[in-house]
Amino acid sequence: MKIDQTYLKQLLNGFLLSERSFAWPNELLPSGQEEYDDKFLFHIQILEDQRFIECLDRRQDIGYEITLGGEFTWHSRPLRLTAAGHEFVEALNRSEIWEVIKTEFQDASVATLTTAAKGLLEAFARKQIQKYLDV
Repeated sequence: MKIDQTYLKQLLNGFLLSERSFAWPNELLPSGQEEYDDKFLFHIQILEDQRFIECLDRRQDIGYEITLGGEFTWHSRPLRLTAAGHEFVEALNRSEIWEVIKTEFQDASVATLTTAAKGLLEAFARKQIQKYLDV
C-alpha cells in the first residue's frame, strides 16, 4: 500500500483536535470513516514505526492484533502523540511546508518526509528569527 500523505496528516491532526492529552483510535478516523480498515492500520503502523504515536501508558502494544489470515482487531487503548509527532505535524500544518511536501516529495517515505519537514521548519524558523534580529 502506498502512503497517503493527506490521510497521514488527518490522523496526526486528530490528536491535535482532542481536548485531552490522548485520543482514542476511533477519534482519529477521518470524517465519514466509521470503521477501521487496512488503510487506517497501515498508516497507524507507520506512525508507530516512526515513534510519532504510542500507547498512553507507554506499553509496547498500541492496541491492534493481527490474525494469521491477515485480519485485525482493535483493543481500544488511548494513544498519545509524542514530541516527535507534534514536531512533524507542526511542520505539515505550515502551508508553505505542506505545499513543498505535496509537490516535491509525493512518493517519499515517512522518514524522508520527516527529514524534509524538519529541515524546512528549521529554515522557516531561522528566517523568522532573522527578521527580528535585523530590526
